[in-house]
Amino acid sequence: MISSTVPKRGAAARAILIGVAIAALPMAGLSQTASSVTPESFRPDLAPLGGRIVFSGAAGTTAPPGADEIGITLGGVVLEGAFAELQEVNEAFRARLTRGRIPVSELFEATAALEAAYADAGFVLARVVLPQQSLADGGTLRVTVVDGFVETIDTSNAPPEVRARLDRLTAPLLGRTGLQLRDLERQLLLAGDTPGVALNTALATGERPGGTVLSLDPEFRGVTGFVGFDNRLPDELDEVALSAGLELNSPLSQGETFYVRTSFAPHGVLSSDPRYRVVAGGFVVPLGGSGLSFNAEFTHSETEPDDDDAPTRSLFERQSFRLLYPYIRSRSLNVTTQIAIDRQQDSQTFIGGGADSDLYEDQTTVLRASGALSFIHADDSFSTANVVLSKGLDIWGARSLEDAAGSGVGLSREGADADFTKINASFSHSRRLSELFTLNASARLQWSFGDPLPTAELISISGPSDLSAFDSGDLRGDSGWSVRAEMASPRPVTLGGQEFGFAPYAFVAAGGVTLEQPTAEEFSSESAYAYGLGIDLNLNTGSRFQAGSIRLEIGKGERDHGPDNTRVSLSGNYRF
Repeated sequence: MISSTVPKRGAAARAILIGVAIAALPMAGLSQTASSVTPESFRPDLAPLGGRIVFSGAAGTTAPPGADEIGITLGGVVLEGAFAELQEVNEAFRARLTRGRIPVSELFEATAALEAAYADAGFVLARVVLPQQSLADGGTLRVTVVDGFVETIDTSNAPPEVRARLDRLTAPLLGRTGLQLRDLERQLLLAGDTPGVALNTALATGERPGGTVLSLDPEFRGVTGFVGFDNRLPDELDEVALSAGLELNSPLSQGETFYVRTSFAPHGVLSSDPRYRVVAGGFVVPLGGSGLSFNAEFTHSETEPDDDDAPTRSLFERQSFRLLYPYIRSRSLNVTTQIAIDRQQDSQTFIGGGADSDLYEDQTTVLRASGALSFIHADDSFSTANVVLSKGLDIWGARSLEDAAGSGVGLSREGADADFTKINASFSHSRRLSELFTLNASARLQWSFGDPLPTAELISISGPSDLSAFDSGDLRGDSGWSVRAEMASPRPVTLGGQEFGFAPYAFVAAGGVTLEQPTAEEFSSESAYAYGLGIDLNLNTGSRFQAGSIRLEIGKGERDHGPDNTRVSLSGNYRF
């Protein structure tokens, strides 16, 4: 996949070295470049609100003893303060109480039911009350709907590092009438998104009529992180990778987080020529109280595969700047949009023959627009979808085909250029099939609109969420697709007095990739599939900050071109 641009300057020996390297470099080398084994982002994921919205006191009005033994016939019902948008509910309430002779207890039951109907419609702060009144047969019942509002927000239990941020996010709720559940959910979930926060909330009756006290009781960790391992790297990169990450949460008391990430193979990790090493760092800062945030991230990745025939060193660097906005934030439906600019530098060097020789150098500027959706269905099944449109721009130092033609160092792909377009889409769905079995299904695709892409923009359909029987970064193409299904049987187990979630599973996956303008050594398309068995073991710590997991899998992979593969994969992660 290395561009065949002919050098116009440089010694003849250098040109010969490059030609030898191109001829000797195996196709598998594409899965060993730094860009191929570097994740698209290291930004910490947002955690869902872990607490509950708790209402103090009973809804509605309780009927006095013996009210079910006394009958009354109403001449009419006056519903004061009723919400016009719930006219059908209001009329059903009137019809229920004026249908004929009814027990007095039904006045109280219907009032409680009306308040519940308002809550079901989203008006969780509304109260329906029976004012003190004298009532005889043929009389008119007076019922009052009180439009609830948040009277006070109590953040006295919040640590000082996050109190100002929580106050800012919940301030739009204060004193506002007509509040619906979606309004409360959005602001409280945004508050729960504050890095290092696990939020509990409670609603209690305030001092003023219709008033509610919203109490926030957050748990906070100023420092969070994780450690992990897996053996999914190619053999030439030593197979086993260790990883770690650390987050500093709200050190400036503004709801920001600073984070660092690293992943590496132990061989030469502290040297200037590591076998595999990725280091990334960044920060996320909120912009105002709407949920808008800015993320800057900087990544440096290196690989030097153990290959005596064609020794190479690969370097990949990325500077990312992202704006994120939660367009919809609720317990069941979440829609997040993102605009990002990635500056990327990707190069590979032949390091044999006593002198280093550049094989290729890409510099790209990529504008990305994306939308992500997650939805919890009524039966608790869970679906996600994500679409990303990427546009390569010949600006800000991007290296075009024309630039490469006069430099003696080509681009990574024949026909690739700084100006390109691609689209990515993914979908997943998880559901319980029965008390014993669950199903997880996913699909992913990329389309390059028929154009060759720089190496860093290729899709790989291998990895733990795709065709996991192949090396990470393998099976790459300009366009591609993959589908995977897992059927598991989760159950709780106790080992050494510690509770775990234990889930044996079986999986099957299939996919294919295509290359535009392939070289003579490449194939224009390739299909593959994989299947196998595995075990997930999840640690139940009882903490919202600690979690651990181990996955053991044996899989068989078959492909059109290249040897079949049997892989035993082991990975683990512990978050603290």
